Order: sequence, then C-alpha cells, then structure tokens
Amino acid sequence: MMEPFNGSEYQRLLYEIPAPLYIFDSTSYQMLEVNSVALEQYGYTRDEFLSLNAINIRPSEEHEAFYQINKLLPETHFDVGRFVHKRKNGELFYVHIYSHGTCFQGRKAKLVMAIDIDKKVQAEKAVKEKTDEIENILESITDGFYAVNREWEITYFNKEAERILCQKREDVLGKNIWKYFPRSLEGKFFSEYNRVMKERISIHFEEYYAPVDTWGSMYVYPTKDGIAVYFVDITGQKRIQEKLIREEHNLRALINNTHDLIWSVDCKFNIITGNQAFWERVELLTGKTEQNITNTDFEQGMMKPILDSYNLAFKGEAFRIVRQREIEGELRFEELSFNPIYDQQHHVIGVNCFLRDITEQQQYLEQIKQQNAKLLEIAWIQSHKVRAPVANLLGLAHLLESDPDPVIIEKIKEVALHMDEIIREITAQTAGVDRKK
Repeated sequence: MMEPFNGSEYQRLLYEIPAPLYIFDSTSYQMLEVNSVALEQYGYTRDEFLSLNAINIRPSEEHEAFYQINKLLPETHFDVGRFVHKRKNGELFYVHIYSHGTCFQGRKAKLVMAIDIDKKVQAEKAVKEKTDEIENILESITDGFYAVNREWEITYFNKEAERILCQKREDVLGKNIWKYFPRSLEGKFFSEYNRVMKERISIHFEEYYAPVDTWGSMYVYPTKDGIAVYFVDITGQKRIQEKLIREEHNLRALINNTHDLIWSVDCKFNIITGNQAFWERVELLTGKTEQNITNTDFEQGMMKPILDSYNLAFKGEAFRIVRQREIEGELRFEELSFNPIYDQQHHVIGVNCFLRDITEQQQYLEQIKQQNAKLLEIAWIQSHKVRAPVANLLGLAHLLESDPDPVIIEKIKEVALHMDEIIREITAQTAGVDRKK
C-alpha cells in the first residue's frame, strides 16, 4: 500500500486535477473528500457531499453491482468501467469509473475519478437505435439487399437476399462477393458494380443469375465504404413478358398471314396498330408508310363514312357494313366489321376493325340470283307451255281409241313437234344455268 499523503498534498491533488474526483472509505463507503469539479457534476455543496456515502450517488438498481465490484477491486489503478450515477436533483447519467486504492486520514480508502460520459452514451444509443431502425427496415423490406466494402467483402445481407439467393447470411458475411458468387462474373453484374464503385454513380439494370434461375431488377448505389445493392426478383414478370412477346409474335404472324385488313384506332381516330395488309392498303391510298402516316393524309370524302362508323362503335355498338369501291379501276365489294375496345372499367377506349374483300362472294350471289330467275322461267314454261300440248295429246290419244283417223294422227304429230320445241327451249334454259354453275 502506498504511503499516505498529508492534507495539503491531497488538497492540491484533488483541486488541481480538472476531472471529477472523490475519496470514500473502503469499508463504510463514507465520502472523505471531493474536488470542486465533482461537486459541480453532482450538484452538491461540499458539506452535503461529505455527508453522503458512495451508495447515495447511485440509483438503487446499481447498488448490488457496486457492492460486488468493490469486493474485487485491486489496490492499484483499475478501469472499473461504465456505471449509472445520480445527481442531487435525481437526474441519472452515465459515468466511466477509474479507481485507485489509497490511504486517507489513516483510513483505507478508494480514490475515484468519475468521468461524465452521458452525452457520449446517449449519442451511442441514438446511433444504435438508428442503426437498429435501419436494420429493421432492411430486414422488413421486400427487396433483397446486401452491401459490400471497397475490398468487395459482403458486409450486410438481409433475409430477403437469403431467400432469393438461397444463402445464409452467416455463410456470406465477410466473404469476397466474386469468389463466393463466381457466376456473378457473368452478365452485367461485374461491369456494372465496378462502374458504381469507381465512378460513384447510381445505376439500374436487369440481369439473369443462372445458379438460382432468377431474374433480378438491380439498383446499385455508392456508399461511403463501398456499394449497396437493392434487388427485386422479377422472374415471374420476365416469364410473363417472354410469353407475351411470343404470343405477340404468334398473333402478328397470324394476322399478317391474311389478305384481310385488320387495324384499330383510339378515341381520337389515331391508328393504334394494323397488320401488313392494312399498311399496304394505306400506302396504296396515301403514298405514306406506317412510320410517317397521319390522319390528315386521308381524303376527307373517303374518311367521312368510316368516321361515322367509328363514332357509332365508340357508343358501344358492334356491327358490320358492306360497301362498294372502285380500286384500280375495278369494282370491289368489301365487308367491314367494327367492334368496340373496352378498358377494365368497361369504357370504350377504341375500335377494332376488320375488312374483307367479298367481291367473289357477291359475284357468286349475283350468279345465284340469275340462276334462280332462269329456274323460275323454266318452271313457268313447264307449268304453262308443256301442260297444253300434253293435254292435247291425251285428248287425241283418247280419240284414236275409237277412230284411228289420219287427221288425228297428223294432229298428234303436230303436237309432238310442238312439245319437242318446248323441250328444246327448256334444255336451252337448263344449259344456261349449268354453264353459270
């Protein structure tokens, strides 16, 4: 044990050191001395402080820890650590305690330096709370997230990243990303991450990661220590997108594999889409292609009838019309179908149109009409012209039964010749029908 100082030496020691110091009895814990810095820190007068013991400047929950630590304290200098103390007004604050065994006024004592670290502790708590809050956010978001430092070592890996990449964070933390995920060297990952690390810019890209058969939408940001990566599993969207592209190609091939015209317009009469046959007709009529056509390129006289049909379809009516047009000097018949296009709220947002050349069908119908007229004429001949000679023959045949008169026989010949002419006429009419078929 060190030799005791005299009173004047202790006074100088305590009051010249710009740190809160006090001395208490090692057995009774009674306060024996205090400096002005400690008095200011705890809010007591000198007499008030010296009437206390070491327990009185601690909250009750710290008492047991105080008793236990004092049993173990060495007589030499010792860093006791962080504790909570209490001011005269009841305010609690954090202190860092350094202790040294000594002898004061003939009594075994402890010299204590109690550094106020409350602001530091509160700042650490605030930082920890903010860190915990950020970590909680990163763990609760539906995006995968990981961070790497400038040495490409993974420093954070959230649970969504674990799920998407099928890895446990304890296995990847501290590992070099390119060594632990060597397939990341494929595609855009390596080049884009390097770009963010070097140029300190933020980028977004989409890439496929083969080991887990997953497409990711990657958002990469520079950080103070490296880069941060947020990513979303878009495999489902990619599959749908690929399916839509295939279906669009199939549909495009289907609608282009026809001479019929297919197109659609929006409610402002702008062309939304059209098949190859449609754009060929447009170019024939206007001289313009799909890339540079506008509504003003169509003749107003030509457009008025179809605009009226558009307007009717915009009201929700689906219908067909047949029209005659002269195309390249030839009369053609066309059937047009107009069908409204609805959105999810069942509002009409456009019209889908279908035009088919029905000239051959119309010509065939005209032939059928002409044939029907011939058949009617034949039926009339059969019912009127043939019936009279047949009646005459029947009458003459009846006369021959009683009187074989040469005159009657001659009459029969005349009637037979007449019937032959009628039959020839019917044959000629029938031949005409057959030829049209």
